[in-house]
Amino acid sequence: MGFARTIFGDVDPQSLGVVDSHDHLIRVGAGEVYIDGDHQLDSVPKAIEEATYFAKASKQWSDKGGTVVDMCPINCGRDLNKLAEVAKSVDGLQIIAATGFHREHVYLETQSHWINRYDVKDIAQLVIADIREGIDANDYSGPIVNRTQYKAGVIKIGTAYGKITPFEHKCMEAAALAAIETGCPINTHTTYGTCGLEQAQTLLELGVPANQIAIGHIQRNADVYYLEQILKLGVYLEIDGTNRIKYQPDSNRMMELKAFYEDGYADRILLGTDSGKRGYQKAYGATSGVDYNPAVDGPRMIDEGFDRDYVEKLLMRNAQEFFTFKKEG
Repeated sequence: MGFARTIFGDVDPQSLGVVDSHDHLIRVGAGEVYIDGDHQLDSVPKAIEEATYFAKASKQWSDKGGTVVDMCPINCGRDLNKLAEVAKSVDGLQIIAATGFHREHVYLETQSHWINRYDVKDIAQLVIADIREGIDANDYSGPIVNRTQYKAGVIKIGTAYGKITPFEHKCMEAAALAAIETGCPINTHTTYGTCGLEQAQTLLELGVPANQIAIGHIQRNADVYYLEQILKLGVYLEIDGTNRIKYQPDSNRMMELKAFYEDGYADRILLGTDSGKRGYQKAYGATSGVDYNPAVDGPRMIDEGFDRDYVEKLLMRNAQEFFTFKKEG
């Protein structure tokens, strides 16, 4: 039987319930916070409040509750002890934690970063250890590694706006080696929806199976023709960025989701919210938050005449399949 890897162990993928495929509950510092302090999500009580909204909304769709995939990767402010405290405190909540890498921009002094000094195979071994042994309590901020009991269940990679830098390509190579070795899925960050096709092509060329790849944040490029060129490669697309009116109306996402259904891609679309700032979370005073997919998107899709089976695939079943390890880990 396949399994998904949560921070508290391997579970039947169907037990994940509603899945938020890309979000953030805890981030205690590092580059993104240095760039914009609104990214600081270091309050366990606030994270518990936010996750409770999500779990409550998820129970309207599944008696299993829901799962948040916390996509904070290596050296970007991970704190697994805090994340575990959140998971323990919210009924009906599971959490999948990430390993892997963000785009180069968030690492600030990349010329001296250990990514540029370590061999790709050695970097891959650090990712593999996060998956098989437990995520470092110090978030590989070094030099001492102190592994927690909490293992990663997804690998992240990220790329810049309109290009893949050498630093990012090296991270992709390491991520690919780790994914092939462990069967762990890769969920990506695209910047404003660019380089999604190139990400998919590169990971496939590196040997990662298509069903282990999801291209994320891609809805910002609301060009269905382009998005379906990516889907034709056999990978998943992750549609997130809910209620980001400063970029585009939610109707664009609805349009994309309708087109994917009509064009035969209903089984390879994931949903997330990527509510990775205080200004995006209810617990910090925002009007929308991590619960947006089950609380708002699901009812809206039903109201707009979406097939209910498709809505349930988007909220639950597609992600349950995607986050299933493709080998024994």
